[in-house]
Amino acid sequence: MFCVHSVKQKIEIRMRNFINRLDAICHPFPGTHALGLISSVLFTASLVLWPTIGETGDQSNQTMPIPALAKTTTTNQHLTSQTEPLVIRTEQVQAGDSLSRLFSRQKLKPQLLHALTQAEKGNHRISKLNVGQTIEFRYSGETLVELAVIQSPFHQTVATHQADGWSIEQRQRDPEIYIEHARATIDSSLFVAGARAGLPDNLIMELADIYGHVIDFVYEIRKGDQFTVTFEKRYLDGEFIEYGNILAAEFVNSGESFLAVRYTDNQGDIGYYDDKGVSLRKAFLRAPLNFRRISSNFNLARKHPVLGRMRAHKGTDYAASTGTPIYAAGDGKITYRGTKGGYGRTVIIKHGNSIETRYAHLSRYGKYRRGQKVKQGQVIGYVGMSGLATGPHLHYEFIVSGVHRNPRTILDKLPKAKTLPQTEIKRFQHLAEPLIASLNAQRNNAELAFQTITKPK
Repeated sequence: MFCVHSVKQKIEIRMRNFINRLDAICHPFPGTHALGLISSVLFTASLVLWPTIGETGDQSNQTMPIPALAKTTTTNQHLTSQTEPLVIRTEQVQAGDSLSRLFSRQKLKPQLLHALTQAEKGNHRISKLNVGQTIEFRYSGETLVELAVIQSPFHQTVATHQADGWSIEQRQRDPEIYIEHARATIDSSLFVAGARAGLPDNLIMELADIYGHVIDFVYEIRKGDQFTVTFEKRYLDGEFIEYGNILAAEFVNSGESFLAVRYTDNQGDIGYYDDKGVSLRKAFLRAPLNFRRISSNFNLARKHPVLGRMRAHKGTDYAASTGTPIYAAGDGKITYRGTKGGYGRTVIIKHGNSIETRYAHLSRYGKYRRGQKVKQGQVIGYVGMSGLATGPHLHYEFIVSGVHRNPRTILDKLPKAKTLPQTEIKRFQHLAEPLIASLNAQRNNAELAFQTITKPK
């Protein structure tokens, strides 16, 4: 784990040595001039001297604060308002728990709870609990002075008890955000390479989601493909709390580079765009589930594994564990949900006037019923082996104007992705340029390191 204190110590030592050398250089100048020169150099020196920390995949991984992107903490509020130490007793919300039950476990009087609920207004509610939440009862001696519902390390709803009754407020702290880079070369799969690069599972899945519209991570991934990711790490008081968003990425697939930059448009919609402001999101997903592997490719002449005779296989089979969520490949309306012969449990979605997608061998259905509209990425069922199936998998078909088409090849001919309007391009480029420059620097450093290692002696 990245230790902020150890990094700071290393920087301080390097900067002291740097200042001593600089002082010797500046000795002939008047003291005020030397001091000004030293001060002006400190910020640049801190960036230059920030160390490399560890290995990610086959390349190095750097962590550094980027002032233009990092949030400040000047407006942070303390999450407890008391200056003297409080005795904190915690409760974990279980199924069936209510605030009344928690008060009872804490042996607090019902009158105290009644006064608290009377103070609730609008979104300032303390009694609305979710299973798994942590509730802190904060005491001064034996007197309850605060009750806090912990939404996250950065957000709490706090009720404060005073002589004139309860007051409820939202307390928030901005995280200290550091920007980190990870780079890896793929030998077998994205997930293995991502784990080797030190990325957590949720960031690997997010990376797959970002590129899931333009890259097929089973058929199109090649040994030697590379990716570089720029992402957030969030801290509080120097302690690592969680990973944040992927800010930018580059994926090199079969020699072709795909850039992705996170951007929030004027309507508040968040998306990933290439360097020209074209969204990576397409009308259809390349694959309608988080798959482990694909067991059967599109093939109109193959022997059926159950029937033992030639039978056209007009789709793609995605082998995955029973219960794996299946996503709607695109926006549309469910026109069929039921058992369909050898297909077993099947869902059919109509997309516009000419495109239909089919999902077969389900173990069970999602919450959406026939006639309901669904959005791309919403769960419409779960992997199973109903019907004629030798093992759990999803059979996926893509039909255009009544003709079965190979979903792997037809998607490139479908409608183009969204492009940012000219009114937003300038703001997008202002954000994207330093992120893309950082990705380029990571790639160039990696190439230089590789050349140094492989250069003949």
